[in-house]
Amino acid sequence: MKQLLVFCLIGIIIAGCGHRKRPTGGPRDTVKPEIISISPNEFSDISNMDIEVVFSKPIERNTIISGLYIYPPILNKKFKWDKNVLIIKILETLEDSTNYFFTFAKTIKGEHRNELNDEYTFTFSSGNLNTNRISGEIIYEDTDDASKPVNLKLMSSDSTFILKRELSHKTYELNNLNNIDHIIEAYIDLNNNNNYEYGKEPYCYYQVPANLFSSVDLEMSYEDSLKPELKSAKAVWNNMIELTCSEQISGFDAIQIHTADSLSQQILIIENSLNSDVLSILTEPLDTLRYNITITRLKDMKMNCSDSLQIFVDGSVVQDSIPPEIISVFPRNGATVDNLKPRIMIQFSEIILEQNFSAKLRALESGEEFQLELIEKNSDRYKLKPVGKLKNYSSYTLSVNVSDLTGNNSAEDDVITFIPILR
Repeated sequence: MKQLLVFCLIGIIIAGCGHRKRPTGGPRDTVKPEIISISPNEFSDISNMDIEVVFSKPIERNTIISGLYIYPPILNKKFKWDKNVLIIKILETLEDSTNYFFTFAKTIKGEHRNELNDEYTFTFSSGNLNTNRISGEIIYEDTDDASKPVNLKLMSSDSTFILKRELSHKTYELNNLNNIDHIIEAYIDLNNNNNYEYGKEPYCYYQVPANLFSSVDLEMSYEDSLKPELKSAKAVWNNMIELTCSEQISGFDAIQIHTADSLSQQILIIENSLNSDVLSILTEPLDTLRYNITITRLKDMKMNCSDSLQIFVDGSVVQDSIPPEIISVFPRNGATVDNLKPRIMIQFSEIILEQNFSAKLRALESGEEFQLELIEKNSDRYKLKPVGKLKNYSSYTLSVNVSDLTGNNSAEDDVITFIPILR
């Protein structure tokens, strides 16, 4: 009897051991991964270099493939992992003097499926760092929207993604951009669904031509279908007409000027220059006649287009007697630049033709002169840069001499002195 009781107890113990529950573990991991560091430092030259990204915890590796955006695209690359460290090995030659934007989206997830805590964008360069900038104010159709964040997306002219920003101030600034045409798209996500709903949410869209400094105000409107108009026309001189438009203009297809009489003689247009909402037109000498100006496909910054617009202007025989002036120059006098081939921008008071423009760049100590390349010309805005690299930590002086079409000369003047410092 005692033996039977012992066997029963042993059987119960064995059965109990066979039905033990697995440990349930601790609480579920809800901490989102972060990027702790990146090497080399942002804005570094990554030519012939790997990029090392350190996350706060291990990452689900396949989410990097769809969650990492690089502009311009780097097609030939490899990812190498060491626990929570990602090494991006670049296996192709990068474009010369180009900024590269690496965006790590929130869709990147940790091993426990937690999304990245934020969207990270890092800017690097191949060669000299480009310093183009787009900035402006944020204007709201409904002032109640001013307290809500604006989601901005920057793209290239072919709509390739470059970067995103969440804006929460009255002004914005996008720095260290490439010298290319850009597209800006922005909206306010009132429904919190990460998508723009046409007509129900404030939105804006702009095409921004390549420029060292571009001023673009974001007009957050629910729907904008207003086409640009010509507000006024004025003959400033006998060879200069100035048109003012109803809003900032991105461009137009063609412009023609004819006499407004029965002969309708066409007037020669020598050059034109567009600045925001003002179009300056340099012409052959006018008379006191009345003139008809026709512009085709005038486009605003949101690409609303007026197919054909006409405006009349009374001619003038008053000849320009004022020498051209320099309104602004970049870099400013006495500045340092972080580029051995810096781009220089000069804004004049009127249109200057290339044959009437002269600039000399000299080393301050040795007097050596350096050849300049004109990037933008035949306008009231000139862009130029040295053909060869300048010497690091040396001072340089730029002098400019110009005249307008009438022959008014500006005295040669040392416009700026600057020092390239590239560390």
